[in-house]
Amino acid sequence: MELTDREFWKNYWLKKPWLFSQPIDRRSLFKPLIERVIKDRDIKNAIEVGGFPGTFSALLKLEYGIKADLVDYFVDEELFSQFLIANGLKEGDIQATELDVFTDFKTETKYDLVYSIGLIEHFEDTPRILEGHKRFLSEDGLLLIIIPNFRGLNGWFQRNFDRENYDKHFITCMSPEYLRDAHKNFQYVESDYFGGFTIWLENYDKQGLAVKIFFKATWYFGKVLNKILGLKNRFFSPYIYVLASNEELNTSNSGDQ
Repeated sequence: MELTDREFWKNYWLKKPWLFSQPIDRRSLFKPLIERVIKDRDIKNAIEVGGFPGTFSALLKLEYGIKADLVDYFVDEELFSQFLIANGLKEGDIQATELDVFTDFKTETKYDLVYSIGLIEHFEDTPRILEGHKRFLSEDGLLLIIIPNFRGLNGWFQRNFDRENYDKHFITCMSPEYLRDAHKNFQYVESDYFGGFTIWLENYDKQGLAVKIFFKATWYFGKVLNKILGLKNRFFSPYIYVLASNEELNTSNSGDQ
């Protein structure tokens, strides 16, 4: 079951016009993971599943010179052209294809790196959405999945102050153990929590003053505790990642997890 549809994502992106008119922030939280992958493998090309508008494809192209494409079941060509121009890219630097990965599609191009960030948690059939990723993966390629963690403090805020957004996520999959099991057909699977403490609300601007004060206080004290204690667990970490491959990876520390 899909917890979101094309119309939802169309409305979501059309409400964020600034994303298409300004350069990306290259200081991505996920750069330690991405750089670890690049150092471990000779990545020549990559594709993001659910990648519109192309933020991470642009990051891979601009920072590392990697040919990076994306597929999504909503792609607005006019907005995508604006995005390319804003980032100093030309048509063809990134190929954006509108595609429903649940359909019976075929792809001739296989990629060294197939990844998605904030996608699979919107579907209740995790193995099926992962199969859509695998169709793009080369025989010795690497799969990288990153999803938010709503099973801790951040999820408590989502559930209590933005229930509409919370209900669009499949909470069961937000577990390193669940993700490792879902990728058990790979030879190598690694999954863990990632990122220093943070919380967010998509509808923060619509909240009352009391909620905003409570939110800011929690955010502040959480940041202080994280700096002192390094809180990486179910309750405080904002993200979960999984790396999967048919070959062993470099198991060196991937940075801020």
